[in-house]
Amino acid sequence: MNPAILALIIQLLQEAIVLEPSFAAEIQTLLSTPNPQPADWEALRQKVLAKSYKDYVPASGLPS
Repeated sequence: MNPAILALIIQLLQEAIVLEPSFAAEIQTLLSTPNPQPADWEALRQKVLAKSYKDYVPASGLPS
């Protein structure tokens, strides 16, 4: 895999954890599972997608 892509993925994970600390616990739980299944990743993905921009950035002045 391209090192630039890996660096981007790591940066995105870091930003997600900074902006949403509970995300760190979810990732840690998923990665500590001996064999995470695609359904586990999909469940995490759906949980993240279920939130709106306003949920992640409540003080934003941007219109909905």
